[in-house]
Amino acid sequence: MDKKGLSYAGYIAIMTSLTIALFTIILTGCATGSRGHRNMTSVSDYFDKDIETVWNALIQATEGIPIEVKDHENGVLRTKWGKGWSKTKTTGLFLEGQWQERYRLIIRVTGEQNKTYVSVNAQVETKAPGGSQAYRWTRVVSDGTIEREFLKKLEDIIGSS
Repeated sequence: MDKKGLSYAGYIAIMTSLTIALFTIILTGCATGSRGHRNMTSVSDYFDKDIETVWNALIQATEGIPIEVKDHENGVLRTKWGKGWSKTKTTGLFLEGQWQERYRLIIRVTGEQNKTYVSVNAQVETKAPGGSQAYRWTRVVSDGTIEREFLKKLEDIIGSS
């Protein structure tokens, strides 16, 4: 054993431990990375109508909402972002700032054995009233309210036809 330093076996053990730790950090990535959740809540239902009837009701339900993608062949409809003010987030009583909120709907329609399956997803993003967060939209998980309201509207249209 060398009096000035570690033994060869001790040096190898430390270097092996550091190498394993480094590879573990590299392979697991950062905890704040964007590979996590898609931050969407899905609400879906089956309808006892043919796919054409449901698609036409879907077009009626989105009347007045700007549409970004309307792909009848693949059964996908995506709205443009709708902006408003958050009903749940504020900066407090004294600052009186309101968070901006925007959402868009992604609706999928597929026919399955005498029924039509409709899935409604909402992507929701918020923006703070001040500070560095006021310059970027942050994706948040939807609580499902927007999706349920839209699906209820679709059910009412299909039920009345």
